[in-house]
Formats: sequence, structure tokens, C-alpha cells
Amino acid sequence: MKHYKFFATFLLMLCVVCNTAFAQILSASEIPSDEERLAESTRLEKKREEMDATYQKAMRDCYQRFDVVGCQLKARDKRLEVLAVLRKEENKFNALERQIKAFESIQRTAEKTSDAQQQEAATQRQEAVQAAKDRQERTEQKKQDYDNQGKNRANYDAKQREAAEHRADTEKRLQERTNAPADPLPSPVRVK
Repeated sequence: MKHYKFFATFLLMLCVVCNTAFAQILSASEIPSDEERLAESTRLEKKREEMDATYQKAMRDCYQRFDVVGCQLKARDKRLEVLAVLRKEENKFNALERQIKAFESIQRTAEKTSDAQQQEAATQRQEAVQAAKDRQERTEQKKQDYDNQGKNRANYDAKQREAAEHRADTEKRLQERTNAPADPLPSPVRVK
């Protein structure tokens, strides 16, 4: 149980530190809204589709020329240049998305951790209250037993006297017995 408390405390502290770290990385002005993020994602997808369409058109046009291979190489080089710029934009966008998702994940974890700690604290309080009630009941029961012991002392002494008298009577009867024990039974005779 102690390890769980330590781990939960450590996790909460880590979340708080990470939360402030991400808050520094992603200030409120730097976090785009969901609509802006969706618009940027859509723009990047359209730009990639346009680039692919332009490349396919250039490849088709190359087959109309005499120098097909040279034309294809030029189209490929132009595509790679545009693709490099597009990849930089996509990488920047994806890095921002990862940071936002990580920030949201840390916030959810911190909320769950705080909820779990609150529930654990409530459970501990209930257990402590129940333990206090149990101790109080045991104390009251001991007090009642002690009080009853004083009241029952007379009954106890009376039973002890009766037991002593019974023992004395039994011993007296045994001593008063004057009859000698009966003769033993004859041993059976064997018939031959």
C-alpha cells in the first residue's frame, strides 16, 4: 500500500511537471483550434493530391516528347523538390499534433490520478471512521463485561460453594460406605 501511495504521488508530481513543461512548449496562443487543425490537415492533403496530379500529368506529357527519359527525370526532380517542402510542412504539423495529443493525454492522466487519489482518500477516511467505531464498541463491551463481572461475582462464588459442597458430599458418601466390595464372580469351569 505504501508503494502505491508513493507511485501515485510520483505520477502526480510527474504530471504536474510535464503539464507545466508542455504548457511552456504549447502556450495558449500556439495551440490552434480544432477547426484550424482540421483546415491545415485538409490543406496539406489537397496540396499532396495536387502535387501527385501535376506529376502524373507531367509524366503523360513526357510520352509525347522525343526525349521521354530526360523529361521523366526532370518531372521526378521537380516532384522531389515540391515533396521536400511539403514534407517539412507535414512534419511540422504532425509534431504539433503529437504535442497536443501528449498534452491532452497527460491532462487526462492527471484527472484520473486525482480522481483515484480522492477515491482512495475517501476510502481511507471511511476505514478510519469504521475502525474508530469498532474500537469504541470494543471499549464499551469491555466496560459492560467488567461491570457485569462485579454483578456476576456473587453468582460465581455461589457456584463455587455448591461445587465444593458437592465434592465434600461425594467424598463423605464414599467414606461412609461400609459395605465391603462384593466377592468376585467364580471363574468358569471347563467341562471336559
